[in-house]
Amino acid sequence: MIRFTSTNLRRALMMTGGCQRPLILEKAFGIFIRVPDDNNPGEWLRAYAAGCDPRHDDDWEKHANALIPETEYSFLTYISQDNWNAVINEHHDLFMTPSGTTVLKETRPPEKVWVRVAEYRNGIERLFDQTHRHFCACVGQREIAAWRQTSLYVLDQVIRLDCKRAKPDDREQFARAVARIKDRISSVTTEGEVRTYSFIR
Repeated sequence: MIRFTSTNLRRALMMTGGCQRPLILEKAFGIFIRVPDDNNPGEWLRAYAAGCDPRHDDDWEKHANALIPETEYSFLTYISQDNWNAVINEHHDLFMTPSGTTVLKETRPPEKVWVRVAEYRNGIERLFDQTHRHFCACVGQREIAAWRQTSLYVLDQVIRLDCKRAKPDDREQFARAVARIKDRISSVTTEGEVRTYSFIR
């Protein structure tokens, strides 16, 4: 199965049309999903599969060949509303499996990234800073709307972190930080209007 993280997919899936827009699953120089870029007519957005990005993954070619044996592959498909919601709102991973004349799709909770205690705690601090300090620095709806988009990317990354040596207090702080930023994000519309924000202790 080909795994795409919400971190990589968010920009592509948030283009105009949402789940109604076709996605092209492709293998060429790596494996990726591509969609037309609304902000740059004639250009494409690419969301690379985990382990298949030649810009960052050392063994991308070996991994890509194991997932799709063909030298080149291209398939136009759609994502269901449920899968779209799971990726965009719950930060789930999307799995795609080419099967005959179709591509099977499913989502799963974000795969854990195991880190050291210091990085785990940095993630907690990053969420708290994004929720409070960065939000309070926003002036006007445009900046608040930009804050919301950035916060979703931050949460995409941090929500995956886990640490085998984390203490119970660390895990409690992590859960609280995630709940607070989710609550703050839900209090802001995509246009930057602020609804009621309920403070989570």
